[in-house]
Amino acid sequence: MNYTVLISSILLVSVIIGISIWFLESRRRLETVKNFTSYASILVYHMEKAYELIHKDRILIYSLEATKLPDKEFERVTKEFIALSIKMLGPKLVKDLSYLYGNEQTLLFNMTDYFNTRYEEDEIRKGTIEEMMEQEVATEGEGIQQ
Repeated sequence: MNYTVLISSILLVSVIIGISIWFLESRRRLETVKNFTSYASILVYHMEKAYELIHKDRILIYSLEATKLPDKEFERVTKEFIALSIKMLGPKLVKDLSYLYGNEQTLLFNMTDYFNTRYEEDEIRKGTIEEMMEQEVATEGEGIQQ
């Protein structure tokens, strides 16, 4: 009889703990989704800062020459960007953002996508290419007039 009461008590406590954990996890998920805009703003802020540093140190010379990074260099710079972004965010925010995105792999995918998009929209490289094309057109125009 004592064993039955003990086992029932343990089972009841286990069920109560399980329900509490489920409730707290549901509440955390809801709060995380409610605060998505704040988390996204923090993430974008740190990624912008990291991109500016990486661009200045690793990409700017290629932009000024109107060329793209070689593939291996691009992969290396992307990894440096992600490492710098993670360092700037800190372990607590990385953990929270990983939770928000479902896992760290998805967070890293989104960071890589941000880097790729910013790299493809490089205004300095676009401006340099446009200047080169204008100079080439002007040079061709002068050759035709002569």
